[in-house]
Amino acid sequence: MKILLTVVLLLGIFSTGSKAQNASVEDNVWGVQALMLPLSVYNETKLTNSIALRSELAFGLSFTSYSYIGSNTRSSLSWAALPFAIVEPRFYYNLNRRVEKGKRIDGNSGNYWSLFACYQPGFGISSGDIDIFPAAYIVPTYGLRRNMGKRFNFEFAVGLGYGWEFQKYDYPDGRTYSHTDSDVLFNSRVAFGYLF
Repeated sequence: MKILLTVVLLLGIFSTGSKAQNASVEDNVWGVQALMLPLSVYNETKLTNSIALRSELAFGLSFTSYSYIGSNTRSSLSWAALPFAIVEPRFYYNLNRRVEKGKRIDGNSGNYWSLFACYQPGFGISSGDIDIFPAAYIVPTYGLRRNMGKRFNFEFAVGLGYGWEFQKYDYPDGRTYSHTDSDVLFNSRVAFGYLF
């Protein structure tokens, strides 16, 4: 009797699990996004039913201002356009629940947890007053993506992680100064996207 009850319970669990496994991220999603980062081209590749690997090339803007007060008082606003390479495994945890409620999951529309890993290679286009150094960031992130029509979507994400900037200065006398500056980093994404 105990064996029969155990078999019935296991069959019930597995049949429920097999129904829940119908929801899945898409095999391959290509898109562009714009807003907080002026331009981002990305691909999400399915690893499992709920995990996708996002790879992305992005271009961000950086602004800085300073004022110098002295014999020659001046202030300046400088800018830089910087490329970023991003790899981000995403765990879409609520796809089954969205399907059960009749909500869309196409284009990987759902809530996710991810590990945002970003590298800036140390070059970019700037107004000339900004030193650009290589940098790396790792940020655990919570986010969501929602569809707006067939091809458009909205994405919002926030995370708190750590970043490193690899500074290197060459002095005129031939000496080199190298330093790694690191700090806690808040990262956010607010973007509208288009799916190909």
